[in-house]
Amino acid sequence: MSSGAEAAVIPALEEMRSGLLIALVGWILMGIGLVAIIFGLFTAMGPGMPWLFPLSLLVSIVLVILGDLVLLIGIYTRFVPGVRTLAHARPEFGTASTLVRVGYVGGLILILVGAVLSIVLIGIPLFIIGLVLLLLGHIGVALLSFKMHDAYRNSLYLVAGILVLLSIVFPILAVITCILLYVALGDTIKELKSRPAP
Repeated sequence: MSSGAEAAVIPALEEMRSGLLIALVGWILMGIGLVAIIFGLFTAMGPGMPWLFPLSLLVSIVLVILGDLVLLIGIYTRFVPGVRTLAHARPEFGTASTLVRVGYVGGLILILVGAVLSIVLIGIPLFIIGLVLLLLGHIGVALLSFKMHDAYRNSLYLVAGILVLLSIVFPILAVITCILLYVALGDTIKELKSRPAP
């Protein structure tokens, strides 16, 4: 890799890392929203508490929308541009960059619109299409993680790539993936900065 390309990689990785931190906050908010609806379902079954389900549903929808907005900000304004910059510096990341951009940005927008319109029936198909696109984004992050492992030999990338694929079935693993990628990117940034200039 040329010194110019390597110089472009560090800011790209830093941008990706900051996007992951913002995205992590979004995932946590959406997780709390999902817990709120489960809590509402269980408490609504109790005597004299049927009013709790609509309240927990409202809280859940608000938290999912808020979490999705925060996640969208982290992914759209930091992570995706960072991946795109990385792909310009190192073309082997081009396919991963495209999948991340189409999957996460398109998917998160449709999930957000679907959640807002969930009161009307049209929101449900939009939400489902958003989930399908999000799947493409997950595949893009997995590919990105495997390529990062090949390029920088940090095993955290390999674990993150496997976990992001498993998070398709077990969504909680997406949070762990964010954390692992955040740490791995930090390690790679330190390593690249510590290399002597050519």
